[in-house]
Amino acid sequence: MENDPLAQLRDIHLPEPILWWPLAPGWWVLIILLLGTLTWLAIKAVQGYQANLYRRQAQQKLSLLNGDLTFTSEQKLVMVFEILKQSVNSAYPRHHYSSLEFSAFVAFLQSSCDKTLFELLPKDIDALLYGKAAETDDNEPIMNDVFSSAQHWVNHHHAEDKLEAQSQC
Repeated sequence: MENDPLAQLRDIHLPEPILWWPLAPGWWVLIILLLGTLTWLAIKAVQGYQANLYRRQAQQKLSLLNGDLTFTSEQKLVMVFEILKQSVNSAYPRHHYSSLEFSAFVAFLQSSCDKTLFELLPKDIDALLYGKAAETDDNEPIMNDVFSSAQHWVNHHHAEDKLEAQSQC
């Protein structure tokens, strides 16, 4: 008798399953690029956070000063502009804008921000800052304007490179 040819058949031999490890070289390149990009983004985020430290400190000082009732409005006015001068020194360290005389300093603050600032400053501001001004009870709107303008400038002033580009025009 002849052998049955179907009896000689064997099951199909399946190959080993494809493993996910070790990875192909293309995946290694992608992982290295991804890690490099994430490292670069983390470094930039830390640098941005550190670069804005002066903004956070100025905002904190302005908030504390605004809520403090132990100082007169004239003292608060002087302290607000001291905080602004410290912020200007931190924001533009290569320039000496904080050493400008007061009206030029206010003009610089106004030109380095998109919004019009310090609109309600009185004409006798030098007397308020450096001497005894006429006592008025209407300092509340002036102080509100000064605090809101100072806070807006601290948060939204132009970066140093944009400020230099404007001065070249």
